[in-house]
Amino acid sequence: MTTKVAIASCHDKYNYGSLLQAYATEKAIERLGCDVITIDKRGLGKVIGAGRRKYYKENLFNLSMYKAKLGFVKHRVKHLTDRDFGEKMAERNNAFASFAEREFSLSPRFSTFEELGEYCADFNSVVVGSDQLWLPVNIAGDYFTLSFVPEGVRKVAYATSFGVSTLNDVYLARAAEFLATFSAISVREITGASLVKRAGRDADVVCDPTMLLCKDEWGALTRGSCAVPPEPYVFCYFLGKNAWNRDCAKRLAKLTGCKVLAISHLDEYVGYDDDFADVQPYDIDPFQWVELLANARYVCTDSFHASVFSCLFEKQFFTFRRHEGMGTQSTNSRLDTLLGKMGLLGRLCESEADFDQIAEDKIDFINTRKLLSDYRAESLDWLRRALEADAS
Repeated sequence: MTTKVAIASCHDKYNYGSLLQAYATEKAIERLGCDVITIDKRGLGKVIGAGRRKYYKENLFNLSMYKAKLGFVKHRVKHLTDRDFGEKMAERNNAFASFAEREFSLSPRFSTFEELGEYCADFNSVVVGSDQLWLPVNIAGDYFTLSFVPEGVRKVAYATSFGVSTLNDVYLARAAEFLATFSAISVREITGASLVKRAGRDADVVCDPTMLLCKDEWGALTRGSCAVPPEPYVFCYFLGKNAWNRDCAKRLAKLTGCKVLAISHLDEYVGYDDDFADVQPYDIDPFQWVELLANARYVCTDSFHASVFSCLFEKQFFTFRRHEGMGTQSTNSRLDTLLGKMGLLGRLCESEADFDQIAEDKIDFINTRKLLSDYRAESLDWLRRALEADAS
């Protein structure tokens, strides 16, 4: 009997990493022989939003949290007040929307958790993952906790991330409550495994879903998806606003005779980026993003998923810290886990001096290739065993 699996992921978040990991989760489970569908959560905005709004009210005086969100607010204001910028963002959002409509197998929409729970009763298991789905605000939203899943249907977490390194006592208690109902738990970061342990359960650390598909599989999916510039270029994908990161990328381009191609203004509007790149496309969907990265001479990024794809496509890459002095709002731990697992912690740039040293060291991917293959095999085996239990 075919195992039926429903996935709770952030398929509707217009971000390259979010959409690619949601796609990879669906594709990887499908390739394990399961009948798989991604839950369309877009009808649940009201019920999820109620919990999220309560969280923000409870943290009204958490200045570090609101400081971290300020860039998102500025981006939205720029979107609404600057016609040219708004049109560029509309192009990108249309590319995201078309990708999601085309590439996901989506369930019907539901307006209540009760309706969704009734629908999920027909599945063997519901899988949550990956990305930063157990952030405190998402725990408050009570969707990615899988609390709607009825008794008798297994709950599985694949590579789910808390997004932060610590939880306060209130949210640690809430995590303990929902994790107690899971049949199998895996996380993406070592810090996540520690948090699960503090909540009274054990968790394995597995690779991000995008790493479950190999280089050739991604290449077959993305090849020819967009017009790749004929001249060599440095692919730049910065989500943070650190100007010195961009300065390093421009210096690298000048030294190597490359152009700068940048995908800009994703999470924040960064004024520096307006005149930063030689090529700055906006009408780029997730597969096109992968192809542009795959054909780059170098990659400079502060993104977890751009670092992942740099490893997959064996690019000479530089990973910068996006978060500086943000305390519990920092999501740096995922980079530490990824680069540590790949034996590439030396690609992490903490300063301009680090960049100069890293630029002199060419990556030999022979060891990384083996580490990545083993990590993928171990993670796929974990996922297979978690889902096969449903068929018994």
